[in-house]
Amino acid sequence: MNPATIATVNALVEIGVFAFKSIAAVQNGDKTPEEIRAEWPSISAKLGDAWAAWEAAEKSNG
Repeated sequence: MNPATIATVNALVEIGVFAFKSIAAVQNGDKTPEEIRAEWPSISAKLGDAWAAWEAAEKSNG
């Protein structure tokens, strides 16, 4: 598997885990939706890194 694929799969898994944990935290009253929104930029940045890896892989392959 190339690094871009691995980065994308990791980012998607992390987003899924974030979503499930966030839903549970809000339902249990552990966090507010505002707290979850405040955490999103760091998760979103990882997806941006994955897209950058894809673009870099495309450029290096031709």
